[in-house]
This record gives sequence, structure tokens and C-alpha cells, in this order.
Amino acid sequence: MIRRRLSIICILIISGLLSLTGCTEHSESKSSTVNDLVDSYYKRFEPTNRGDLKILAQKPIDNKTLVLAEKYSGDGHSCTELFLINNDKRIEKRATGLTPISMCFSVNLLEYENNTIAFGNFNNTKWEMETDTKKPVNIQNILVKFKNGEIIEENVGLGYIIYSKTLSDIEIVELYDKNGILQSDLNDLRKYGSVFTEVSFVDIVQ
Repeated sequence: MIRRRLSIICILIISGLLSLTGCTEHSESKSSTVNDLVDSYYKRFEPTNRGDLKILAQKPIDNKTLVLAEKYSGDGHSCTELFLINNDKRIEKRATGLTPISMCFSVNLLEYENNTIAFGNFNNTKWEMETDTKKPVNIQNILVKFKNGEIIEENVGLGYIIYSKTLSDIEIVELYDKNGILQSDLNDLRKYGSVFTEVSFVDIVQ
């Protein structure tokens, strides 16, 4: 009787361990899916690009996913790609955005099915025109206000994707550090005479 109980306990423990292992493997597989999809895109359409792939931001939109990526080959000025991935794990569309040079952020705009989408990435410094010097910045949070009154505030990492579910212009973009100190805003971009970069989605033929 005791031996039988021990056998049952061993079976339950082994089953539990196998279940946990399966969950871990499934989780790892799921988390690597986006990276694999984007990597496959570059291998197919930019086979000579040997740069390191960076996933800068992700954002669900309806039943799809927006993914902002960068793969800089080291030749010329870099750019970002905003991918639209459907539920079948296929890249439907992409849009190419500009990256910041002297300033610490960029704002690329596109319209998609009555949504206004803004995306971009960050530098860790910005150029101050008045003193002709580079100033370090630490961007942790973004605030975007649309003309329709919608305000979106989010924590950010290497990049951001923000969208309004209407076609609305952007009034304010402000970037803050973890202590709530302003690091940069649209006034910095206006110094260069170029604030927004309008881009469009291009269909990806599978």
C-alpha cells in the first residue's frame, strides 16, 4: 500500500515537472515569434544587411500587432521599420521611419484604417543649438496629446508606438525621465524646421 502511494506521488511530481517544462517551452516559443518573423523579413528582402536586429517596441492594434524594429547595416543613415503582423503570424505591411540624428527622438506619422499612428526611437543625447553642445538625456516616459483631446502617456524603452483611434493631428509630444523631468519636446524638433515625418504602409507580398 505504501509502495503504491509512493508510486502515485512520483508520477504526480514527474507530470507536474513535465507540465512546467512544456509551459516554459511554449512561453519561450511565443516570445521569440515576433523576433523570428521580423528576422525572416530582413533575410528575405535585405539579405546583405548583416546588422544586429533590435525590436524597439510592440503594440496591439485591433486583432493585429504593430512591431517597431531596426537593423542597421552600418552603411549610411539608419532607419526603422514599423511592421503590421496579423493573427496568422504573417507580416502584412511595413512603413519606413526616420531615426533621430542630432535630436533625441523622431516622430513618424501614418494613417491606417482611421487610426493616426506615431512611432519613433530615441538617442541618449540631444544637441543644444544655443551652446552647440550635446546634452545627455534619459527618456523613460512619453506623453502625446492629439487635437481630438485624447492624451496618451506610457513608459518607453528603445522606441515607442502610439495611436489614436481617429484621424487626428498631434499637438504635444513630451519626453520625461523617471523623475518626471522634461527631457525634450516638439519645440526641440521645430528648431530644425522639421517636426513630423509622414510615411505610409506598403503591402508585403508573401
